[in-house]
Amino acid sequence: MISFLKTATTLLLLISMLLLCTNGIAQTKSTSSVSHDKTDSVFSKVEIEASFPGGPQAWTKYVTNAIEENQGKLRKSDYGTCIIKFIVDIKGHVRNVEAITMKKSRLAKIAIEAITNGPRWNPAQQDGRFVNAYRLQPVTLTNPKK
Repeated sequence: MISFLKTATTLLLLISMLLLCTNGIAQTKSTSSVSHDKTDSVFSKVEIEASFPGGPQAWTKYVTNAIEENQGKLRKSDYGTCIIKFIVDIKGHVRNVEAITMKKSRLAKIAIEAITNGPRWNPAQQDGRFVNAYRLQPVTLTNPKK
């Protein structure tokens, strides 16, 4: 029974993340007000978004594995969608990771830790240059009993 619940939870999480990853995650903001000379500027909308090595499927697998490893720590109050905001800098490092929904949940804590400790990303690009860019990542955990 535990194996079934784990599989069902993983499947629902995987499906949710795949659907959310393909729906355009970056917020919009005019880039004309951002100077290209400042390396500390952070873009919300870019020509080429930052991407996880291996693509969206590898990203989904990475986050799903992190949640599965911590599944025993999750409670009923952790079911739902937690949105994580972070910056991928010009060298692909992830920084300023924070939950903007479900802030005090264990799901948020697990997602923040996984994203913070993950591998480097491929940085975003604007006008042929690598730029710092925001990412929003929804992480959905659905109760398999429903």
